[in-house]
Amino acid sequence: MHTIKNKNIEATINPVGAELSSLKINEREYLWHGDEKYWSGRAPILFPIVGALKEGRMSYQGADYQMGRHGFAKHATFECIASSSTSISMRLQSDSLTLQQYPWQFELLVHFILNDSGMDIRYEVINRDDKPMLFTIGSHPAFALDINDPAELADYTIMIDQSEPLHRYDLYESGLLNTVAEPHASEFSLSETLFNNDALVFRDITAESVKLSHKGQTMLTVNTGGAPHLGIWSKPGAPYVCIEPWLATCDFADSDNQFENKPDLKSLEPGDTYEHSIGIVFPKSD
Repeated sequence: MHTIKNKNIEATINPVGAELSSLKINEREYLWHGDEKYWSGRAPILFPIVGALKEGRMSYQGADYQMGRHGFAKHATFECIASSSTSISMRLQSDSLTLQQYPWQFELLVHFILNDSGMDIRYEVINRDDKPMLFTIGSHPAFALDINDPAELADYTIMIDQSEPLHRYDLYESGLLNTVAEPHASEFSLSETLFNNDALVFRDITAESVKLSHKGQTMLTVNTGGAPHLGIWSKPGAPYVCIEPWLATCDFADSDNQFENKPDLKSLEPGDTYEHSIGIVFPKSD
């Protein structure tokens, strides 16, 4: 484990998955602790896909590849390539195992930087192949909720900072998206049944931030970095909620499994770098 801290904030990063595993402000823990009773994750990095592929596979240039939900980065061991008291940089490089699932040579760098108000997480994806690389990336931080009874979930609200109408896409049991969207409020309370059909998936958002509040008081804000899609998720009745800025989503139910036809993928030329950042911001203390 790697720990970084400043005057008020302390964070721990696990080399497995370069997963943020603890985020404390003035000794108070804000990150979900990964209780397997509900969900063992804490803040996995989703790469090189977000969500599920139809039938768990994709085809590219005549070859088929199997890849699990949210990709392989969350299970891979990253190496630390730079660190200071308040920041750390982790790296994952393609190898024979990743090439069995994903036909590109790459580097994925993840930078965790503490500041006075919270943490920035910056991703760099580098194409180390000799052909254009197709990929996406997403964040999946889970924030702990202080509840003793599921009825207390209603004390927590999510506000997506968007004035235009939001469109939610339902997930099937297969983890694939319905092709038909439904309108959804930009501010809503948590409940024991809110996630009965898995995550709330919002596509084509313009919101730059998502706020989690408790009894009307802002608990934290996730800055999306302009990510065009968003997932909000928890296990039904569980004492955490995930706020997930995504650059793409899972496959639609009518996917043809051709990776180059998957919506929203980034295409990166050989040797080029793509960067994306999110932020976790806490209210200023008195």
